[in-house]
Amino acid sequence: MGETDEFERLSAAAEHIKMSGGLGRSRMLLRLFDYLLERTLRGESPKEVEVASDVFGKSEADLLVDASVRVYVHRLRKKLDDYYATLGAAETERLTLPKGDYRFRFVAPDEVEEEKELELAVGGGSILRRPATWLLALAGLVMGVAMTLAAIQLWQGNDGLGAVRASAAWAPFVDSKRTLTVVPGDYYIMGEREKAGADPSRLVREYAVNSREDLDALLMDRPDLRDKLVDLNLYYLPVSTAYALRSVMPIVTPGLNGRHAVPVVPSSKLTPVDLKSGDIIYVGLMSGLGLLQQPVFANSRFDYGGSFDELIDTKTGKVYVADPPEDGVTARRNYAYVAMLPGPGGNRIFIIAGTRDPALLQAADIVNNPAMLDKLEKAGKDGYFEALFAVDGVGDENLRGTLIAAGPRTVEGMWDGVSGDGGPGAAGN
Repeated sequence: MGETDEFERLSAAAEHIKMSGGLGRSRMLLRLFDYLLERTLRGESPKEVEVASDVFGKSEADLLVDASVRVYVHRLRKKLDDYYATLGAAETERLTLPKGDYRFRFVAPDEVEEEKELELAVGGGSILRRPATWLLALAGLVMGVAMTLAAIQLWQGNDGLGAVRASAAWAPFVDSKRTLTVVPGDYYIMGEREKAGADPSRLVREYAVNSREDLDALLMDRPDLRDKLVDLNLYYLPVSTAYALRSVMPIVTPGLNGRHAVPVVPSSKLTPVDLKSGDIIYVGLMSGLGLLQQPVFANSRFDYGGSFDELIDTKTGKVYVADPPEDGVTARRNYAYVAMLPGPGGNRIFIIAGTRDPALLQAADIVNNPAMLDKLEKAGKDGYFEALFAVDGVGDENLRGTLIAAGPRTVEGMWDGVSGDGGPGAAGN
C-alpha cells in the first residue's frame, strides 16, 4: 500500500472525525488538528517550537514558561481516544498521535490497547509510604466539606438571604427535590524527589497534569522525569474555593432537608452519571472544572486559549487575559464566570467560577446579589445564561466586578462530547 493511499485515508479519517463533532468546538484545538494533519500529509513531523510558533504564535523562549503546545496536544490525544471509544468504536483503524511525535499515523484497535498497557507499565511508580504531614494537602477540601455541613446545621431563617433564594436562578435549587451535588474544584499534586528511589521531598503542582493518567502521559513524553515525579494520589482545594463555598451554601440550605442526598464531590471525582442524576453547583477556579469543562464550553460564547487565564469572546474576537499575582499591593485584573446550564436529564448546573482567587470570590458575591441575578436572568433564555465579569482585586481580595457580557445558553450540542458510561469528551486541560 503506497504513501499516497495512506495519506488519502488519513485525510478521509480526519474529515470524518471533524464532521462528527468528535473534536469539540475549541477553535484552537481544531486549528492544531488541521496544522498537524497538513504537516503529516507533507511527510513532516514538526518540532514543538514549530507548533508553538505556527499555531500559538509563541516564540522558542515562551516554551520555558508556556505549556500551550503540550497541553493542547494532550487534549487532542484525549479527544481522539474519546472519539474511538464512542462514535468511532466500530472503525477498523484509528488515527493516533503517538507520544513524543507531532505526526498522525494509523494503528489497529489492538495496537492502541498494547500502547496503553505499555504506557501504564512504564509510567507506573512504586507504592510509597506517605508521611502523615502530606495529608495536610487535603485540609482545604476538608474545610470546604465542614463548611457545607455547618451551613446545614446552623441555618436560621432570618439570615437575610430571602431575596436571593427567591430569585429565578436560585429558586429551582431551593425548591427542587432532586439530589444536589456540590462540586468544589480541586487539583492533583505530585511528589518530587531529589534522586531515584528516594522519598519525595516536596509536593508540586503542574498545570497540565490533573490526574494520575495525565502524569503517566507526561512521563511518556518526558522519560527524563520518571525518577523525579511520583504519584501520591493527593489533591488539594484552593482556600478561595472554601471561602466561596461558605458564601454559597447558605443560599440553598433551606431546601436541603427535603432532598435524598447532598453529596460533596470534588471535580476530580465527578462522573458522567453524576451529571444527570441531579442538580449540580460547581464552585471553583476555571482550571478546576474537570469533567464540567466540556459542557461549559461546548456551545458557549466564550472559549479559552493556552490556559484558563486567557478567555476569548468568540462573538467579538476580544481576548481577556488575567493578570498573574504580584506583590499583594498592586491592583490586578481577573475574570469571573457565572452560568446556569441545562443538564442532560432536565437538571440544572450552576457554575460559579473565576480565573484566579479574587475572581472566584467575586463570582460568589455576584450569585448573592438579587439585582445582578435578575439582570443575568433577563439576558438568558428559558432560565439558562452565562456571563463574564472583569474583576479588579489586590492580592487575594476582590474589590469590584464589572459585567462584560451576558447571554443565553441552550442544551443544543452541550452534551455531545460526554459519554454516559465513560469518560468526558474533554477532561483535563
